[in-house]
Amino acid sequence: MIYKIGIELEIPLVKSNYLAADFIDIESLFLSLSKQGWKKKFDPNTCALIGVQRETTNGAEVLDSDFGICTFEVALAPVNSVEEAIQYWKSFKSSTLLPSMKTHELKMLGYGNQPVSSQLKHLISKKGHYSIYNNMISEDVREWFLQNFPGLSSVQFNFEISKEKVLKSLNTCFKLSTFIWAASANDPIANAKILPYKSQRFHGYSILAKDKMFDRLGLPPKPFTSLCEYIDRTWNVPIFEIIRDGCSLYPKNSLLTTNQFIREKKAEFVSLQGKVSVQEIQLEDLQSAIYFSWLDFRLKFNFLREVSFDELIVTVHSKNDQKLFNLVEYIILEVRPISMQSNEEEIDWLVLMYLILKNLEKITKYTSAWTYQDMQQTIVDAQYNGLNQYLSEKTLGKIGLDLLGLIPVEDLEKYEQHLFRLHSRFKENRSPSDDVIKMFNEQGVDAMLNYLTIYQ
Repeated sequence: MIYKIGIELEIPLVKSNYLAADFIDIESLFLSLSKQGWKKKFDPNTCALIGVQRETTNGAEVLDSDFGICTFEVALAPVNSVEEAIQYWKSFKSSTLLPSMKTHELKMLGYGNQPVSSQLKHLISKKGHYSIYNNMISEDVREWFLQNFPGLSSVQFNFEISKEKVLKSLNTCFKLSTFIWAASANDPIANAKILPYKSQRFHGYSILAKDKMFDRLGLPPKPFTSLCEYIDRTWNVPIFEIIRDGCSLYPKNSLLTTNQFIREKKAEFVSLQGKVSVQEIQLEDLQSAIYFSWLDFRLKFNFLREVSFDELIVTVHSKNDQKLFNLVEYIILEVRPISMQSNEEEIDWLVLMYLILKNLEKITKYTSAWTYQDMQQTIVDAQYNGLNQYLSEKTLGKIGLDLLGLIPVEDLEKYEQHLFRLHSRFKENRSPSDDVIKMFNEQGVDAMLNYLTIYQ
């Protein structure tokens, strides 16, 4: 059962000449929106203007930037159905985003990175907690991360599903990782040059997911046996940050885990200004540790207000999901691998992921044809071979066709307008990245940029 659906979109923002938008562009955009009923958002650490938001009957709409100021992030309020989500995004885009972009002579791209601009280190957003990444990223990949990550863009779907289905949904999605990453890849060109892999974002996650980011970013080393285990594993990786009075603090001991913090009850933390203080662990630290995990598919737990610090710890360490359910109001599964798409294909992927979760039992049974290890061993190769990559004696394109074949006929007919392009792609073993590369080679960079531009 799917109760609510929310969409978050990270969109490359460029000037009229297709170079990455800068701080002046974004600040001007936010200031303009603040005069149209949107409320300004300021970072508590840097006091910088980082976005705007407004309340709706369904919740907040938020416009801000992601890791890079040139990555425009749109977070829409949750709605009750996939049909509502589709219409909401289309309407919001045409009524709010496109007119604002035209006014400020900016363009949004349906793409997974900045296709022309490179060396993006100077465009990292002025959000204080982003500086903490310097403590988490391995030295050998830090410069690549700082120069490239600010441009990476994805579309993320948030599904509130029944608690009892969350674990199976999570593990089934991970079993489909090779397919989803390859089929939705849409970022094969950066600095106006073809990359050796289909997705720059996948490459970035792959090289970053080690050391202090291991089991926190990208693909986990193994599936989950319980939701309690999922939480406990977020408590067993080094703490990213804790929040005190709205401001970010990071542990002086960069290897400090939440479980260690639980045992020791207090630890030294450092403010972004370099001030060291001793902090006692709080309930909010347990919850934020769960949130500061960026697996390809991650869970967001909305705990009941009356949950106590000791109760949450005992429940998680008991590995009893039934007890955990009693502490949770609802759980959201966030789908994260999909690159921002062109020609509204992000809607096609929203529909497909919705139908996969709706038909979970059949899809889970289908994915039993391969192991988690099979998926891990093929996911990197698929970034070179695309949908021609084999998994369990089938190409990924054939797996996509099989998934569509498991969807009831009435749903295929109902959502045909959102599935026919995916069907063609799977049949032809052709991802969005393949289209972009072909256009770049045959028609040049200008035609490619025009194709990627969101006009409606």
